[in-house]
Amino acid sequence: MKENDWIKQLEQLHFSAVHVCHYFSNPGAVQRRIWKRFAICRVIAGKGSLSMDNIVHTVSQDEWFLLKPGMHVEFQTDMEAPVRYQIILFSCVTLTRRKNAWHTEAFDLPVTGKLNVPSNTRDIQEMMDTLMSGKHSFTSLEKTRRKHLLHQLLIQLMMHVNEATPPVAGMDLALDYMTHQYMEDIRIDQMARVAGLSVNHFIRTFKRQLNMTPIEYILKLRMAKAKQLLFSSDKIKDIAEQVGYKDEHYFSRVFKKNEGIAPTLYMKNKVNRIATLYYGLDDYVITLGLRPVSALSYGQRVARHVAIPALQAHSHQGLILDSFNQNYDDLRRVQPDLIITSDRLEPNDSLHRIAPTTMLEHTNHFGERLLYMADIMGRTEQAVQWIEQHAELSRVLRGRIQSRWGKQSVMFIRVTSHFYRMYGLNNQTGALLYDDLGFYLPRDFPEQQWAVESKVCDLQLYDADHVFVMVDPTEEARAQLGQLQRSSAWLALKAVQEGHVYNAGDIFFKTLGPTGRMWAMRYVAEQLGVTLR
Repeated sequence: MKENDWIKQLEQLHFSAVHVCHYFSNPGAVQRRIWKRFAICRVIAGKGSLSMDNIVHTVSQDEWFLLKPGMHVEFQTDMEAPVRYQIILFSCVTLTRRKNAWHTEAFDLPVTGKLNVPSNTRDIQEMMDTLMSGKHSFTSLEKTRRKHLLHQLLIQLMMHVNEATPPVAGMDLALDYMTHQYMEDIRIDQMARVAGLSVNHFIRTFKRQLNMTPIEYILKLRMAKAKQLLFSSDKIKDIAEQVGYKDEHYFSRVFKKNEGIAPTLYMKNKVNRIATLYYGLDDYVITLGLRPVSALSYGQRVARHVAIPALQAHSHQGLILDSFNQNYDDLRRVQPDLIITSDRLEPNDSLHRIAPTTMLEHTNHFGERLLYMADIMGRTEQAVQWIEQHAELSRVLRGRIQSRWGKQSVMFIRVTSHFYRMYGLNNQTGALLYDDLGFYLPRDFPEQQWAVESKVCDLQLYDADHVFVMVDPTEEARAQLGQLQRSSAWLALKAVQEGHVYNAGDIFFKTLGPTGRMWAMRYVAEQLGVTLR
């Protein structure tokens, strides 16, 4: 961000809350949390280490740190010299005026982490002292004064940081080097040289500040990555090489000594607490006979979520996460062994600091995905059972639908706040309707398109014998549905005229999981009067 840009942002800041605190940490104490507010921290005395979003810094007297909401923070204080620090916690937004109206926007600091503030900046030191010495009970005027002083402190910090960037401390350089090169053949003398210390001094300093030796720190990084890679079809030899071991047998011995089990058995025997962070992934885990410790909430996705008994019995005790609020404090507390997420979600590096995390590529080929996961987790029998049951259900329902209706076309339409979307072959509803149940796409629908966003007037291009309609759970989407249902284009559709329009309910999300997909197969068939009885 250019200097003029961040100065303008700072000028537009509005503070809603400011709190000041003075802390004394216990010797050797370790604190972990996901940060919830902005914070300015000044170290008064002592030593330690501070990890912010997996970037480790040493901590010592007269150093400054700037933290922002969402940061994963781990703080460890020295056994011999526990840290004392001052901290200002605050909440703020940028306030701008456009078209005669005021607008608030989230604020993002141009610099975070350890600040390279020169030690001779008396103005900054005095501002901090004034803020820390204030009263705990404030009049409105005093609160305003404190916010103004904090505003000035932020501006001064940013200006001093921008003016001069002193060299990074030696231990910080060594930590950064180890974090990014742990898979290489790193020697102690290399790390000591990066830190600018003798080997013995480096080892003693490292142990005092991080409560572990440099070798133990590298081992910790390697084992964390290895556990992530074990949720894959990679050979142990390949995994060993990726985390810095040329000999797979030596890697296996090190892994077993560290984790208490051989890497070949780790996923099958030790990974029981699995957190899932996308729709349907909890279903996969349950279908394989395990109970996930977390799943995403459907609350903001569908108007009404219908529970599937086979899934509900296993998942009701797990943690339900809000898909729109990525605060993972609760997830950290349930201590998962493994986190499984999807490439349909934005990558989130903070998850790796909670547990080994694997991202699965989305697929509509459930049998292949289930076998892939089952092979890794030692659950092949459960996967084969689902594949056989799914094939039989598909055979029976396809036959009965064909017998009752003959050759029929179906369209799945989603009504949102802003558009109408019709889904084709290459998505979960396509796999359900056209692969599992044997329906056909409308004749003119482009087969290579996974979906088409359309205007009301274009609906007749994709006229079908049957239409399933999903409506997003918003007032705007319901208004869009009303507009659609009143349109002449809608009323002219064959399915509308013959009464073959059905509520899709929540099958759009249910169909992302194997057990949910079989439930959705029965649901669709029942809407057309076809049952298994």
